Amino acid sequence: MITVLMGAPGAGKTTWLEANKKPKDHVYNTSPVRTNKDLDVATYMGYIRLKAAKAIDQGLDVIADGTHTIRDHRVYWLKLAKRYQIETRLVIFQTPLSLLLEANAKRVHPASYKSIIDHHKRLGASLSILEDEGWTTIEKVRRSS
Repeated sequence: MITVLMGAPGAGKTTWLEANKKPKDHVYNTSPVRTNKDLDVATYMGYIRLKAAKAIDQGLDVIADGTHTIRDHRVYWLKLAKRYQIETRLVIFQTPLSLLLEANAKRVHPASYKSIIDHHKRLGASLSILEDEGWTTIEKVRRSS
């Protein structure tokens, strides 16, 4: 199974991941893009996607920990799941903007204000189309504090 976490920076995705991952799950994590400003993003993303595909080859479940508010980023995982004929789960983190900003302020490597606003807006705009994307299951996490 491929589980894709979707939410703005600070929504609680990584906290959820730590509470829900199984020992053999392969974790795909995009946080180095935010924390390492010298990173070649395209090379890094290609590398971690390749590692995720190899994990699926080995029979492992994958949890994709990233914002995934851009449709093409979600579709990548759907296509990979189709190629391997495995199920998908989308976990959507609907976190109020005030909580996103509060959580971000506590980070060692915070996301930019613009990034949080953009992801929050894209997530809201995407909610109406997610049912039609082809996910096996969709779960919503509503954070209120």
